[in-house]
Amino acid sequence: MAEALGIAVGAFGRVALLSATEPVLDHAHSQVHALIKISGPDLSFRVDGKIDQLTDRQMILVNPWVVHSNERETGIEPTILLALYIDMLWFGEQGNNILTGFHKLPFHQATAAISSALHYQARNLADQMADFHTEDDHFDSLLRELFFSVLQCSKTDAISDVTSQRTFASDPRVRRAIRVFREEPSKEIDLNRVAKDVGLSRSQFYSRFRLCTGLSPRTYIDTLCCERAASLLSDPGLPIAEISELLGFSAQGHFTRFFKSKTGVSPNSFRMGHIEVGKVLR
Repeated sequence: MAEALGIAVGAFGRVALLSATEPVLDHAHSQVHALIKISGPDLSFRVDGKIDQLTDRQMILVNPWVVHSNERETGIEPTILLALYIDMLWFGEQGNNILTGFHKLPFHQATAAISSALHYQARNLADQMADFHTEDDHFDSLLRELFFSVLQCSKTDAISDVTSQRTFASDPRVRRAIRVFREEPSKEIDLNRVAKDVGLSRSQFYSRFRLCTGLSPRTYIDTLCCERAASLLSDPGLPIAEISELLGFSAQGHFTRFFKSKTGVSPNSFRMGHIEVGKVLR
């Protein structure tokens, strides 16, 4: 079973130290996502339909809202990896434009070579998380240095010159649907009703939504549900059964299977590994 060895949450988004033992199904994130191997076997990732390798010398980079999965084989030793989920709002106004689809994407491609400096920084941060050494100032500094090295190795500044081919905000009907989805993400959202409310047939709605976002409406909702679940799991006083109900699952077991299929870890493992980091990165 996959295990969260440490999860740090703050204004920057989320950083997870994971012991990967099972495949992770198709999913996406609204954050900038980088995966760095710490130890164990190499992993195959499918990013936007193309398979790339996570190795000691190569990291995986995923732009916001790009579908990806971990095609790991079962029955082999765990891979320890550091996963960065950096909130686009950390980038200020330009990041907000990326988040809403108006602007350019952060990464040119889905892989980048790992420099010796980045390798050292990633291992240092992983060691701190594994030992629960999370003093705000120290974690702030380590994460900031690591992420800037990620940007340098990917040969991009925070915002690259590669323009998104998606016309995310060009259709007001899609924008209205997205507002509905984001108000209260839930598996109970009736997509037929949403399509009717924005003035489209079901087939037209699915076609326009995928054209504008690169995702199906269901994958988009699943992404929002997973991110909302991660946020709610940060509150130790909120029972997992209640989180499951808030997200529209008919049974807690269904929520557990959903969350694990998208993140690689169970809700309980995610919660057990959680560390709150209050310092705002600047």
